[in-house]
Amino acid sequence: MTRGDRAFRLVIAIDFGTSRSGYAYAYTDDKRIIGRAEWPGQPVPYPKTLTHLLYAADGKPVAWGYDARAKLAQLRQNQQAKEFTFLQNFKMQLHEGKVQNENGPVLTNANGRNFLVVDVISDYLSYLKEFALQEIKDSVAGQLREDEVLWCLTVPAIWTNREKQLMRLAAQRAGLIGSHALESDRLLLVLEPEAAAIHCQEKAKIQLGPGTRFMVVDCGGGTVDLTAHEVVTGKGLKEIAAGTGGAHGSTYIDRGFLEYLNTTLTNRVLECFHNEEPIDYLEMMADWERTKCNFDPKSSGEVIYFPIRARLYKLLTTKYPDVLKKLAEEQGGADDSIHLSQATMESIFRPVLDGVLSTVREQLRRLGSQTCDYIFLVGGFSTCPLLRQSINSEFRGVVKEIVVPTVPGGAVVEGAVSFGLDPTKIRARHSRLTYGCRVSERFRPGIDPENKKFWAKDKADWYCTDRFSMFVRAGQPVGVNEKVPHIYLPIEREQTKMSLRFYAASKARVNYVDEEGVEPIGEMTADMPNTTGGVDRKLEVSMFFGKTEIQVEARDKTSGKQCKTVLRFSSTFSPELIGG
Repeated sequence: MTRGDRAFRLVIAIDFGTSRSGYAYAYTDDKRIIGRAEWPGQPVPYPKTLTHLLYAADGKPVAWGYDARAKLAQLRQNQQAKEFTFLQNFKMQLHEGKVQNENGPVLTNANGRNFLVVDVISDYLSYLKEFALQEIKDSVAGQLREDEVLWCLTVPAIWTNREKQLMRLAAQRAGLIGSHALESDRLLLVLEPEAAAIHCQEKAKIQLGPGTRFMVVDCGGGTVDLTAHEVVTGKGLKEIAAGTGGAHGSTYIDRGFLEYLNTTLTNRVLECFHNEEPIDYLEMMADWERTKCNFDPKSSGEVIYFPIRARLYKLLTTKYPDVLKKLAEEQGGADDSIHLSQATMESIFRPVLDGVLSTVREQLRRLGSQTCDYIFLVGGFSTCPLLRQSINSEFRGVVKEIVVPTVPGGAVVEGAVSFGLDPTKIRARHSRLTYGCRVSERFRPGIDPENKKFWAKDKADWYCTDRFSMFVRAGQPVGVNEKVPHIYLPIEREQTKMSLRFYAASKARVNYVDEEGVEPIGEMTADMPNTTGGVDRKLEVSMFFGKTEIQVEARDKTSGKQCKTVLRFSSTFSPELIGG
């Protein structure tokens, strides 16, 4: 299999998740997808391990996955854990992080130590990469060169272009690919719901013939991502509405649970428990994970008795007896568990469920008159009975069937491998934004603002600066390999370079790059060393759409000089405005 000028022997996909992460791979001459369900320290088989990291006092990672939690427990037992930092749920900080510097969001631990989120992600990917490569090298005869590997790294549909760039940077720092521009072809960023869509199409027992339309609802720990596709001839997929999603993953139910505990046990108790007994705190959250995933209003009974762990109970009796007494009074004398009524459980779930249902409704609205035949529920959160019941209750009359694959947690990573083996399985996408670049063009009296007017000496005419030259409009369908070329001419006869600055906006019509809502997203400089032809020389600038990243190529028609890049987003790029 080739991509660009490269031939690949192996495709490895990494599904980097908020709560859990995993990998799968396939040889290009075999195409059998091999996943992993056994992980160090994991109690039961599952396609992913925990997205957990443990850092030492010097800021270096020392353990990952289940081992991170086990090592922290050992350190606690030996009273050596004080200077260590345990991190989890850091993926969503790339999207939600409030503290930013020029390199992206920053995490701060209890000791005031800062961690750059992109570096934390890089550290985790590095562990996962080495683990995957070691397994593969142990299972094959002969040598496997790293330049024979195509890496596929999954990203949520709601990731902005800026966040995708940071993920690519993290992958580079983790050693998945090198820093040279030629190495960029060895990494594909794969949209999680699209990967799931490919998996569903390939594994569904239902016959999905040409013209079948289906929606994938990818329910993860941090996000819920949606895409809608139509099966085209040859078993390819085309996107029939721009993908969408939101921060409605299962970890937000955890937040609701902790908010409820704050009302029953108080914030001061929880903080003390977290700081003094971090392992038991994690075990308590593991207890909650099982309770959350198994909660079924039809069979769970009127009250769920959530156990108070022994160390928490001891903390309450020795330091906070008033809190324990109040809890017992509210629960008819019982103080060894937290009583969660069905109404309380549903109130904890409700904000997330409402977010998921609202997002599905919005995606169906975007389809307009187009029907949707199936909804596929994938991702670890899709095993939740209450989520399934809510989806079925609202949408079973809208689509023919709502389907959950056998192993929904493995759908994304297996689909990502399939995509890497054949990226043409996704035939077309809808552009989320309007893209263009800044140009100077002849001034239009009565149309262009006077303050943008300037005299172009070598053109012998009045020109207008800051004009927006559009390549693709928001909502426009674009093929996966679609190339949109424009020809630009230099303003000066002796000009040997042309600086190109690219912009994006969520609105469909843009006239000038300094309009409200138009944001710079990247830039490149094209060489035009041969000045023969003066101002009549042509520079062909092409943008490549329909992929998960926007690529740009510029070629000087006179000299043949060419440069290409994936857009490198500027520091003024606004992730709040621009969707990827």
